[in-house]
Amino acid sequence: MRSYAAAALLMSAMLLPQAVRGQNVRAADSVVVTHSPARAALYSTLLPGLGQAYNRSYWKLPLVYGGFAAFGYFIQSNNFRYNLYRDAYTIKYAVAQLKTDDPEYETKKAALEQNLYSMFLNVPMDRLQYYKNSYRRDRDFFIIMTILFYGITIIDATVDAHLFTYDVSNDLSFRLQPYAEGCNAFSMQSNPHVGLNLSITF
Repeated sequence: MRSYAAAALLMSAMLLPQAVRGQNVRAADSVVVTHSPARAALYSTLLPGLGQAYNRSYWKLPLVYGGFAAFGYFIQSNNFRYNLYRDAYTIKYAVAQLKTDDPEYETKKAALEQNLYSMFLNVPMDRLQYYKNSYRRDRDFFIIMTILFYGITIIDATVDAHLFTYDVSNDLSFRLQPYAEGCNAFSMQSNPHVGLNLSITF
């Protein structure tokens, strides 16, 4: 029994460093902190920007909420104009359906047009229909763009969480310097070579 316990203890001691190295961890002052991409994706799904906050990318929060605010404004603005032209078109269409030989034609027409803004009184129905369809199309477009933007924030949080523990070594260096071959004070070749020398150390 003691041999099994000793063997288990030995195996734990051997595997523990491997398990720690295999995790997504960030070591700071000898404290190991796990960071989960799945959790970042879940947070960003539940509340836009929460995944970025979990990744400590606080500078992205104004971009996230600014984007949603902009899309929300365009959706609301186009929806307002769509409703405006839709109602005007509906009233104009109802007036067009009235029979001119009806004795109450003028009364019915006035009753309908009292709900119509004066700016639309002389606008043809085809123009009202054009603007109605145009604003509805723009509104639907921005709704789709908002959904895509929402998905992008989730993807961004997930990818950022994967790279959260990415370590750039201090040994990484990049050096670019000119070089000349065949040109010196003691010998001069007929075809000297001049260029750039790139060296990367990692």
